[in-house]
Amino acid sequence: MLNPYLEKNLYAQSVQPILIEFDLNKFAQTMGQIMGLRLPIIDKIPGFGFASLGPVTPEMITVINGLPGVRIVHANLQARALQEPSGPADWWPTSQSRNMLEAELAFREGFTGEAVKVGVTDTGVDVGHPQLQGIEWYSTIDWPVREVFDEVGHGSHVASTIGGRLYNSPTGIMVEGVSRARLISVKCLGRGIGTGFNSEIINAMATCYDKGCQIISMSLGGDEPQGGVEADPICRMVSTLTQRGVIVVVAAGNSGPEADTLNSPGVSPDALTVAAIDKTGKVASFSSRGGSKYKGKPDVAAPGVLIYSGTSQTSSMAVQQPQAGYGYTAISGTSMATPHVAGLIALLKQKYPNMTTARFKEIMAAKGPVHNPATGFGVPRWSFFN
Repeated sequence: MLNPYLEKNLYAQSVQPILIEFDLNKFAQTMGQIMGLRLPIIDKIPGFGFASLGPVTPEMITVINGLPGVRIVHANLQARALQEPSGPADWWPTSQSRNMLEAELAFREGFTGEAVKVGVTDTGVDVGHPQLQGIEWYSTIDWPVREVFDEVGHGSHVASTIGGRLYNSPTGIMVEGVSRARLISVKCLGRGIGTGFNSEIINAMATCYDKGCQIISMSLGGDEPQGGVEADPICRMVSTLTQRGVIVVVAAGNSGPEADTLNSPGVSPDALTVAAIDKTGKVASFSSRGGSKYKGKPDVAAPGVLIYSGTSQTSSMAVQQPQAGYGYTAISGTSMATPHVAGLIALLKQKYPNMTTARFKEIMAAKGPVHNPATGFGVPRWSFFN
């Protein structure tokens, strides 16, 4: 079938890139037929039944849709990193923001998450940053080459918040990640200020799974879910990974404060969707909300306003705040809230290896405040899970 979005926009362009979802049992057979059509194959993700093609005509999309083994043909849309412009220098260092989730309490009890693997699907990473020494890295970006370096700075900031080493910045401000998890960075956003095709993002999620990640942190989002939540390809991938035991932590989006402003994949019922709050616990005005359309979302909230942490040392982000020190910056967004929760789950996974998305939500429903469409069940804290 055609994704409803693609079906509606089939003839909007003379050619367009597509993302094909296959019956897993027929992947090789159907891919053979596609190769026989001499079409531009960009990526193949056989373990999850996806492949992406370069721009093809509406007529050829119709042909592909009719092949045995093709489940859904999606448009290969783009998503982007979710950050907001920096405000006044009232920064919130990660060495302090992590305490809102009681990370230090977990450390004192001997749980640092150091044996847990967390995947970071983002703009890449600065492997030379002092907070990120030893990080494992890959890339699914094909433009212009499979470059892993973080020229944007967003991915390095996210990784530093999840599991960056304790470090004194050049300005003397202490920074520290929520956990000591083993980080695996997969670059899937890299164009402009940080965009990537759905196929590259799904490929990054698959790479995280293949490398043994128990948690995947996704500080990214697109627009409305393509064809609805059930048809959206990234939401479908989140569902598959959740069924396989992976906890997928996703940014709510920065389209607030109106109701029902969440985007894909934050709308996924299987994702753990995170809103952003400031130092006082107040929800950020930019943080996307749930409502009658996206009931039950977001799931939780975490620090996401002027978070001061490490970033790529030669990125645009590193030079936009000279007063923050070389390789450090303070930025806002649900992108910054998401890694706080991913880091906390790494701590929990060390203590409770069988922790699942469903169990996490169940405990938050019991221990947190009554759910609301701005901050969900509130801030998750280590003591809630003891």
